[in-house]
Amino acid sequence: MIRRTLWPVAGQGAAALCLWALAFGLVGIHPLLSLSTGLVAVGMAVMSAVRPYWGLVALMGLLPVASLSIWSGWRVTDELDVLLLLILGGGYAREAWLSRPYALPRVPAPHIGVLSLAVGWPVRLAWGAVLLTWAVSAWRGWVDAGASAPDLLWDGYDSTGNVWRVAKSTVGLLLVAPWLRALYRRSPQQAIRSLHGGLLIGLILVCGLAVWERAVYIGLWDLSSDYRTTAWFWEMHVGGGAIDVYLALTAPMAWWALWRARTAWQWWGAATLLVVLVYVVVTTYSRGLAGVFVGGSVLLWWLWRRAPLELPETLAWRKRAQRWLVTGLVVEALCLVGAGQFASDRLANTSVDVQSRWAHWQSMYGLLSEPEDWWWGVGQGRLPARHSALASGPAMPGGVSWSREPGWQAVRLQGPQASSELAGRLALARRVPLAPGPQVVHLTVRAKEETRLRFRLCERHLLYEIRCQEAVGTVQPGPAQVLQWPMSGPELDGYTGVARYREGMATLAVMQTNRTVEVWGWDIRNAENQGVLHHADFSDGFNGWFFVTTGYFRPWHADSLFMELWVERGLLGSLAHVMLVACILWQVYRRCFTGETWLLPILGGLVSCSVLLCVISMTELPRLSFLAGGLLLVSSLWGGVLHDRSP
Repeated sequence: MIRRTLWPVAGQGAAALCLWALAFGLVGIHPLLSLSTGLVAVGMAVMSAVRPYWGLVALMGLLPVASLSIWSGWRVTDELDVLLLLILGGGYAREAWLSRPYALPRVPAPHIGVLSLAVGWPVRLAWGAVLLTWAVSAWRGWVDAGASAPDLLWDGYDSTGNVWRVAKSTVGLLLVAPWLRALYRRSPQQAIRSLHGGLLIGLILVCGLAVWERAVYIGLWDLSSDYRTTAWFWEMHVGGGAIDVYLALTAPMAWWALWRARTAWQWWGAATLLVVLVYVVVTTYSRGLAGVFVGGSVLLWWLWRRAPLELPETLAWRKRAQRWLVTGLVVEALCLVGAGQFASDRLANTSVDVQSRWAHWQSMYGLLSEPEDWWWGVGQGRLPARHSALASGPAMPGGVSWSREPGWQAVRLQGPQASSELAGRLALARRVPLAPGPQVVHLTVRAKEETRLRFRLCERHLLYEIRCQEAVGTVQPGPAQVLQWPMSGPELDGYTGVARYREGMATLAVMQTNRTVEVWGWDIRNAENQGVLHHADFSDGFNGWFFVTTGYFRPWHADSLFMELWVERGLLGSLAHVMLVACILWQVYRRCFTGETWLLPILGGLVSCSVLLCVISMTELPRLSFLAGGLLLVSSLWGGVLHDRSP
C-alpha cells in the first residue's frame, strides 16, 4: 500500500485557505499597502503553490529583511508573519492538489519507512518537553499580563501582546513542520538545495545591507567611531544581538559555498562573500560574535577534513587559492581591528562587561521568588515588565501607550519614574524625510503638569544618531495646545554620493521624571513657516509610529538565553531546551560522518549559536527564534538515508 500524505485533502485545502485568508487580511490593512505590494503578495502565494521549493528559498532568503516595523509601526505582528502565511498557504494548497485520489504516487513506501527512523525517541521526547513547557509558560504569561485580549499589532512589551510576540515563533514552527517534511519526502536533494540556497541568499542580503549601512551613514573605512552595524534587524531598537545571532547561524554557509563551488566564478563569488563577511563581523564590534566566528570556522574546517565529502575535483590553483584566502582573511581581520580605537577599547572592557552581565543575571534571579516560578517560570514575554518592577531591577526609561478608546487619537508618552539619568532615553519615533535648511516643529500636546520635552530630527538608521537638529521646550498644564519650536543644529541635507540616501528619524522624549504628556501629532515646516515638510498624527492608529531607546537596553533582555529561559519558562523549560539542542547536535554530528554531509554548515551554525547565546538573548527576537528553531526542526525531520545528499 502506498501512503500518500500526512493530512487528507480536505484538511490540507482548509489549512491553505485559512492561512491565505489570514495573510491577505494582514496585507489589506498594512500601512504600506500599494498596488505593487499587493501584487508581490499574490505572486508569493502563487509561486509557493506552483514551485514550493522556491517558497522555501524565499522564506529562508527573505527572513533577514522581512520586518518593516520601523516604517509600519507593527510591533507584535510583522511582515515575516505575512510572508510565512503566504508561503505556507501555497505549500498546503500544493499538497492538497497532489493528494487527490487520482494523483500519481510521489514516493515509494520503502523510502518513507527509512525516513521515519530519522527522529529517534530522545529527540521526540525533547521536542515534547519543549512544547509542553512552552504551552504552560505561554498560559502563565497571558494570565500574568492580565488575561486580556491582546492587540496583535501595537501592544507594548508589558502587555498580553508581548506574550504572543514571544510565543509566535513556536506556532510558526508547528505550522511549517508538516510542510518541511512533505518537501523532503518528495525530493530530498531539492529540499536540501533550497534550504542551503535560501540561507546563503539571506547571508548575502545581510552582508550587502551592512555594507550599504556603513557606506551611507558612517563611511566604509571609519573604524574609530562607536557605530555598530545593525543591518535590517529592527528588533535591536531595544538592544539585543539580532545580527550577532543571525551571522552565527548562517556564516558557515559561506565556507560551505566555497568548498562546494564547481566552477571558478562560484569559488571567487564565495571567496568575495567571506571577505565581506569578515568586514561585517568586525564592524558589529561584538566580541562574542567574533569569538564564535573564529571558533566556528576552525570547527567547520576540522569537520570538513574528516567528513566523507564527495568534493569537486580540486585543482592545484584552488588549493593554493584557499591557503591564500585564509591568510588574507586573518590579515584583514587584524587590520580592521587595529585600524580603529573602538574595537580595541571594546576588547579592553571585556572584564567590566562580564561583571556587569553577572550583576544583571543576579538581579533577574530575584524574579524566581516562588517555587512555582522556579519550576515553570514567570511566563513568556513577561521578563521586561517583571524585571523592571523589581526594586533592584533596571528601571524603564519611560513608556509609550496607545489607547483603544474610540475617537481618542493621541498617545501617552511617559518619562522615567525615578532616575533622572534615564530621562530622554526613550522616545516616540517616526521615519521622516530629510530637508535642507533650518526647520520648525509644530507639536500638538497636552500635559497635566509642567513638562519639559525634547524634539529631535536626526540622520539615523536604527540605533545611532549621526547629526541632529533639536528643539527643547516646556509644555504648560492645561488643554491641548499647539507649540511652535524652531530647531537648531547642522544642516541635514545636501550630501553627494551614497550619503544622500540617508534617512531621517524624528523623536519626541520626556526630559523629566514622573511626567506624562498626550501627543496628538506634529508638523515639521520650513524656517519661513510656509510649507509643511512632514505631517504625522494618529488618525490611522499607531501605524507608522514606533519607539526607540538610546544607549540603555537592560530592561528588555537578559543577556543570556539560558537565564531568559529559566526566568520565563522555568527550570523545566530551560532543561527541556538544553536537552533538545544536545540531542539534535549529537544526532547531527553522527549523521555528518555517515553520509549526511549536507548537515555540516547547519551543525557549525547551531554550535556557534549555542555558545553565543550564553551571553545574548534570543526569545525576544521572533525572527531569530524561528530561524534557529527551523534549523533544529530540519535537523530532526530530514535525513536518515546513509549517503551524501550534498547539492
